[in-house]
Amino acid sequence: MKNSSKILIAAGAGALLGGVAGYYLNSDNGRKARKQASKNIKKTAKEANEKINEMADTAKTAISDFAGQAKNYMDKVTKSADQTLEAAKENFEKGKEAAKAKAKSVEKAIASNSVEVG
Repeated sequence: MKNSSKILIAAGAGALLGGVAGYYLNSDNGRKARKQASKNIKKTAKEANEKINEMADTAKTAISDFAGQAKNYMDKVTKSADQTLEAAKENFEKGKEAAKAKAKSVEKAIASNSVEVG
């Protein structure tokens, strides 16, 4: 069979099927089928939209919860770091005062034990 014959047969079959489909869709049963299909498509779209909104709300809640937990953790870490820094400052000041006192004590000991040469 030649290619042109195959093309003519395919075009004829397509036209025939298109005509049958058009006739069916324009009949009472076809209109009912289109109406039912339209209702089903709208229902499915509505359900999909509701599910997407539900999933978006779930994601928002999860992100919000995570952000709250992260903030609480950072607040605790910051507070702990501030307390550690404050304790270090206090210990430094105590050490500084102790060193001054020791230096005065050594100075007095040196002064009391010094022998005047002269």
